[in-house]
Amino acid sequence: MAAETNVLSIPVRMDTAAFREFSAFDVLTRQKRWRRPLLFAVLMVAFAIVCFTQVGKREGAALLGTVLTVVGVGLPIVYFATFFRSVSQQAKRLKLETPRDVYRVELSDSGVRVLEAGKQDKQKLVQHYEWQQLYGAWRTASAVYIYVEVGKAYLLPAAQIPGGLDAAWKFVQEKMPAEKQHTVK
Repeated sequence: MAAETNVLSIPVRMDTAAFREFSAFDVLTRQKRWRRPLLFAVLMVAFAIVCFTQVGKREGAALLGTVLTVVGVGLPIVYFATFFRSVSQQAKRLKLETPRDVYRVELSDSGVRVLEAGKQDKQKLVQHYEWQQLYGAWRTASAVYIYVEVGKAYLLPAAQIPGGLDAAWKFVQEKMPAEKQHTVK
């Protein structure tokens, strides 16, 4: 097999900040998991407002309104605090406090290759994906995230891409079906 000439090789070095940014993007932007806590808060506060309109007319209306407000606002805060705490704990388990090489991604005409981190001549191929079989790609202001399946993505931080985000996104736009390409403002 002849060596490919059109290859963009991206050695990815991960740290806690990049991991946290990706996790927030994945859960809050891509999966939109902020919607349910917000809906819960809006409904509970709406019920609390109804209770507050009954103050002086119904016994305990003020107390019930206060409880509904505290629960309606408090539980979403606990939800998000727990999420970000778990992301920090996972980053510690992955030993990302100090930046470390995690993998090398090569974008080429034939697809996306993922190689183990390390010296280029000693790298072992982890996986190869053809462009059509990928789940999707998302471009943000600071990275390109290539999802090989619903719950598995490879992060390409802008600062680590030779040629910047535009170079990686050019491969995505040319090779991946348009319906799988997403740009986040």
